[in-house]
Amino acid sequence: MKRHVKAAAAVIGLLVGCATLSPLPAQADPEPANRSGGHHGGHHGGQHGGGETSYQPPPIEWSPCTNGLQFLGGECGHLVVPLDYARPQGKKIKVAVSRLKHTSDEASYQGVMVVNLTWPGGSGLGQASVGKLLPEFVSGTYDWVGFDPRGVGASEPTLSCDPGINGYDRMAYEPSSPRHLAAQIKVAKDYSAACARTRSDLLRHATTAHTANDLDSLRKALGQEQLNYYGYVYGAYLGQVYGTMFPARVRRMVIDSAVDPRHAWFGYNLNQNYPLDQNLAAFSAWTAKHDSIYHLGTTEAAVRKKYYDTLAKLAKKPAGGVFGPAVWTDVFLLAYNTNHWQELATLFSAVVNTGDTALLKQVYDANYPTVTDNNQAMALATMCTDAPWPRDWDTWLRVTERDYRKVPFAAWADMWFVASCQSWSVPPQRPAAVGGPKTPSVLMVLDRTIDPSSTYEGSLAVRKLFPKAVLVESGPTPAETATPESCSPGRSIVEYLLNGTLPARVAGNTSDLKCPAAPLPNPAAPAAKSAAPPVAGFSGALAAATVR
Repeated sequence: MKRHVKAAAAVIGLLVGCATLSPLPAQADPEPANRSGGHHGGHHGGQHGGGETSYQPPPIEWSPCTNGLQFLGGECGHLVVPLDYARPQGKKIKVAVSRLKHTSDEASYQGVMVVNLTWPGGSGLGQASVGKLLPEFVSGTYDWVGFDPRGVGASEPTLSCDPGINGYDRMAYEPSSPRHLAAQIKVAKDYSAACARTRSDLLRHATTAHTANDLDSLRKALGQEQLNYYGYVYGAYLGQVYGTMFPARVRRMVIDSAVDPRHAWFGYNLNQNYPLDQNLAAFSAWTAKHDSIYHLGTTEAAVRKKYYDTLAKLAKKPAGGVFGPAVWTDVFLLAYNTNHWQELATLFSAVVNTGDTALLKQVYDANYPTVTDNNQAMALATMCTDAPWPRDWDTWLRVTERDYRKVPFAAWADMWFVASCQSWSVPPQRPAAVGGPKTPSVLMVLDRTIDPSSTYEGSLAVRKLFPKAVLVESGPTPAETATPESCSPGRSIVEYLLNGTLPARVAGNTSDLKCPAAPLPNPAAPAAKSAAPPVAGFSGALAAATVR
């Protein structure tokens, strides 16, 4: 889908009380492992997916960060890794890393917690701060480490193909005529060609397996026998691949909003069309409920119509003479997270009722960089080579038009963001293996308060591939006696990271613990305050672990 790069605002949650859950039994009715050892058949080419490599990185030279983490005592540096792990003595590149060190005594220290909470191509250097959303008695026992994956942000080198690709005045995603459709196809093909013209080594060395090897090099550079890891969406997929490639190197791992490897990445984008459309409906219903504040309509249908009416107006005349229909769609894709709803409704109201575009610009700029295409270039360099893509436009257009007739909100946006993969100059590698009997015990979480960008069915598929995984969900069908205070994914995260406690795995193709949906935001309530700085976008699961 469209890029999950940054959250529009800090993510705040509340956890009250403490209840200890039973640990995972040694044999808790695990399901039979895939006979092939997991999904997909391994790697070839430059992915070098055959277990640990001989490469030993030099120590990281740490110095105070300059990205805001320095105010939290953050240190930053570069991890030196091979461009190609099949040739560990060959060309080297640098991966930017950050660290907030533990505050506990050494007896309570639990090691390094690496986090990746982004979409492919997203910067994670500032995500060392995410531990601040957890209680200090938990977060303080870990060193929290963020990183910009190879080719991204402060890593060296980076990839850029066309810095002006994400301007404010882009045409609408939905083609209104054959000429409009041809223009969009040309944009996708031109961008692929621009990336090919860079002749960057990163085009052939940016798969998820490459980044998983970088994670293990980070483990070595930090002097750790095992890593702790928290991953959300693409970060979850990276964790799935790392846990398969290096199962003995995982101490604790949280997979938040898992990615079904069978659908990476063409099917994954398509599968988001339905939940994203439903999320716009949920956001519209919530906005209508608070019409006395936002004045956008008193019914879901009225608010939703106002969204589409505004989209059509912007296609004819950009807001403020600057912001076109693609910006409007991009901003409302952020409705996948309820923590964004108040800000989205406020900017919606400002644009429609007063013509004020200041907040629209602020939210767009915070989430979709307009001065660089590095995020988009590296997202495509990863996804286009991670797995096969259709090479005929008929397939792309047929499935998109089918979805658009039923769920119009994001269908064309999702398609165009990855459409350059149709003509990508570098052939895809064999998809990374995911799952198998040797995979470690992991905590899987999924916040289903609204429809997540990663589906429940996808999480169940990954649970099956990881026979010692435990899945905790929040959603509309919880246990009758549960409350958000006594049962939540965030609560399970706290207990797991504190002492390794996991709920028991149950038999069957289902989640192992069902918790109530998190409450929706209340715009009439006083704004919550937190010491935690804004961090990159992630689900409500970790936010729900916050204690104030």
